[in-house]
Amino acid sequence: MVMHPHLGIFLMSRGKMIVGLAAVTALSSAAHGVIITASGFGGLSAEAEFTLLNATTLRVRLKNTSTAVPAGFGSSDQLLTSVSWDFGSPGSNALDTTISGGNVVIGPTSQSLNFSAGSFGAGANVSGEWGFGNSAQSGLLTNFITSLTAGATAFGSTNLDGPAGLNGPQGGLVSSAMPVSLGGLGAIRNEIVATLTLSSAISNLNFLNTNLVRFEFGSDKAFITVPAPSALAVLAPVALLGRRRRR
Repeated sequence: MVMHPHLGIFLMSRGKMIVGLAAVTALSSAAHGVIITASGFGGLSAEAEFTLLNATTLRVRLKNTSTAVPAGFGSSDQLLTSVSWDFGSPGSNALDTTISGGNVVIGPTSQSLNFSAGSFGAGANVSGEWGFGNSAQSGLLTNFITSLTAGATAFGSTNLDGPAGLNGPQGGLVSSAMPVSLGGLGAIRNEIVATLTLSSAISNLNFLNTNLVRFEFGSDKAFITVPAPSALAVLAPVALLGRRRRR
């Protein structure tokens, strides 16, 4: 049940609540990125940077910045597993741009943990552990990247942490703080960088100014929704926890 999506209030499993609110943003041109940060209940937080490299190539840097987790969270629940958005009007629309492929690498100052194939650092291709989708799944918006299986197509590459294929939350992102021991679970510490091929050209990142962005932790365990700047007028009386900024 969604209590108020424009306020970033979203229920997670077992009836608990996650809150993520956006403050201010600026539209970016193709030469600049937009960084979106979100803070939620119990110390969960995340960051995504969207950069339009050219009309049909979007780069998304996704980072788990959590300093703690809510009580009762296990090792897999703390993993940042998805970020989602809408290229067009909310929902699936015939003429909307979609993700058609791409690749994912481990980000700067990041590394794999407990991968069965070995230890991998910045720049290592982890496309075998991540996928993409263009149809809203449980809790997600229409367009997304994820380490989970539901509705996702694997980017495809050598699998570095068996079993073969997507097997999230395994392969998701743990923060540098690592609030809960992984207990042998495969994960990536800090951040990934996804380079996405788009089905049709876009000229700017205006979709981030008009639509929500939503982060997922674990497998449906928690969601943090960052509202569009166009919805910020209703947030004026509220203390703002998330923010967007131009880079």
